[in-house]
Amino acid sequence: MKWFKRNAVEDERIVNMKNQLYKEVYTLIMVICSISVIIKSFMLTTTESVLLEMLIIIGGSLYFGIRSVTLGIYSDEVEIHDQKSKVSFSKRTAISGLVIGVVLALFFGIRSAVLYGNGNSLTEWKYFFIVFLVSLIIYLPLFVVMNSAIHYGANKVSRRMSQNDEFDS
Repeated sequence: MKWFKRNAVEDERIVNMKNQLYKEVYTLIMVICSISVIIKSFMLTTTESVLLEMLIIIGGSLYFGIRSVTLGIYSDEVEIHDQKSKVSFSKRTAISGLVIGVVLALFFGIRSAVLYGNGNSLTEWKYFFIVFLVSLIIYLPLFVVMNSAIHYGANKVSRRMSQNDEFDS
């Protein structure tokens, strides 16, 4: 952010260490908010209590994603990843969509069994499997397609922004 900065020369080592700290703080905030959402969703039946945490998680992720695409960094990261890794970034994105769908289905299944099972283990298992299977059917294709489409669009826009960058050679 260049809102209040002057054009002073800074030590590259200090700038890199600050960026590392910002990355660690961002990760810590996301982990704390995620844990808070999970705990509150099991303890409380209303969703109003997790709105702030969800806003922080979604808002921070959107900001980071949009900035990395508009700066052309996203396509560069994809290229570097594809050169270093055996699994392409596109496949990794689809696999992460699968994982998100399964984890979300498990979360909803466990949550419904805990909240609505009434202490009866047969009812809890019944609620778990019904909600898990329906959630799996809904969320698995949704997240695979959504993650792949977002990756494709972001990579395409990021390449275009990187090509338009006059300082990139």
